[in-house]
Amino acid sequence: MIKMKNKIVTKKAFTLVEILLVVAIIGILSGVVLVSTRTSLDKSKAAAAITTMSSILPELVTCADDNGAAIAVAPTTAAYACCISTVAAATIAGCDGAGEMASGHNTKWPAILAKTGYDYAGVPTGTLLAGTYVFFATKSGQKKIICDYAANACCEDNDTGTRLNCQ
Repeated sequence: MIKMKNKIVTKKAFTLVEILLVVAIIGILSGVVLVSTRTSLDKSKAAAAITTMSSILPELVTCADDNGAAIAVAPTTAAYACCISTVAAATIAGCDGAGEMASGHNTKWPAILAKTGYDYAGVPTGTLLAGTYVFFATKSGQKKIICDYAANACCEDNDTGTRLNCQ
């Protein structure tokens, strides 16, 4: 107690229990925020990968119009999106990723790994000329992204055949 001009003033302070309670509440709230932030970050990376992968679809359309072929191996950033096919019917088997670019088509596959964690996976299926070309990207613990030439869209796949978040 402190005496001031004949008045008694008591000094008030927080107790240790009150301070610990506030710290515990803040800890719980920050944990909830971090979990929701992580989910949002994963969704934004998936959206970025879908958008980046979709950017190659117009080049594939033009390639098919010029009787070119798309690569028959998992795409890489060093490979041209549209190649000259060594097969008369311009099938996918004639373009192996190291092939010669088709005249007027110098676009390479866009990079997605560094920014999103997704990477092109597996051998694409189908052909451009038949309109059945499909390529994929995967990331551990996330839904696979499928880009379908016929649908002119890239989407997340939920493993049941249903495609989500198409762009």
